[in-house]
Amino acid sequence: MGFMCKPFREYLSLLREYTREVVTFGGFCLMCFVYSDFRQLAREQSTTAAHTVDVLRSMDLRLSRIEHTSPDTNNYEK
Repeated sequence: MGFMCKPFREYLSLLREYTREVVTFGGFCLMCFVYSDFRQLAREQSTTAAHTVDVLRSMDLRLSRIEHTSPDTNNYEK
């Protein structure tokens, strides 16, 4: 039992001594992960926005063609 406690106690004292460095490194790693995840999210949103613009443009063209080819376009104005 004493054999296992001594290395564990040494690790804890080492961790206590370098707490600031460990927390700083952990924060840096977390910041890199969040930045990478945010970049991926922004890329997906821009792709989705571009697709939405294409769909809306095609719908606008279809509606304008229907309005110009329909014989009863002026019925709503009367």
